[in-house]
Amino acid sequence: MTIPELAAWHDIECGRYEADLPLWKELAKASKDGILDIGAGTGRVALRLAYSGFDVTALDLEPELLAVLTHRAEEAGFTIPTVAADACDFTLERQFDLILVPMQTVQLLPARPGFFGSVRRALRPGGRLAIAIVTQLETYDGSPPLPAPDVGHIGDYTYISQPISVQVNDHSAAIERVRQRVGPDEERVTSDDRIELAIVSPGTLAEEAAAHGLEADELLHIEETPDHVASEVVVFRG
Repeated sequence: MTIPELAAWHDIECGRYEADLPLWKELAKASKDGILDIGAGTGRVALRLAYSGFDVTALDLEPELLAVLTHRAEEAGFTIPTVAADACDFTLERQFDLILVPMQTVQLLPARPGFFGSVRRALRPGGRLAIAIVTQLETYDGSPPLPAPDVGHIGDYTYISQPISVQVNDHSAAIERVRQRVGPDEERVTSDDRIELAIVSPGTLAEEAAAHGLEADELLHIEETPDHVASEVVVFRG
């Protein structure tokens, strides 16, 4: 399968993060009625859970990413149902015992009321919702030395993603990168990438979730790594 450009960058920038996987697997052990992975991408979390024998469904806005996930699952000999939908507005035919929202996905959403409403519909009574957020981002102006780039090889191409700036204010954090795709003849295609994360706290999420009948139940921690800042995981009960 030829990896689409969108999926290639997703793999390079997100796919090799593993610090959170033990936590998701531990939460999954108590799940009896299925797991929904929101912001599943190319399957970083969903594939590991399925490989461990869990019943997992993957939801993502981008069908291209889910197509790669499906192909990888089939190659591994199992099936992962996928749903191409907006995390802020979805209704599913079944309910889940556990809903996971890894890697600051919730901080990428333009508005969260629709997200919490959608999640509440998808969560069975007594089920759990676990949301990972980053709370310790600091402004970085690009002064040397730069952070180490994310580098990966897909087919005949090398992908290089270099973080160059983090701008943090009271409400959001903007992360800027320069991406380079290097071809087999050393030709380079360079582009800029920028994402914005909403600044949220566990308390903020608890207040927003309570309006939808979700009660904050537990606060868990994922340690920082040499390449990633620490995360907090807020667990809610439905």
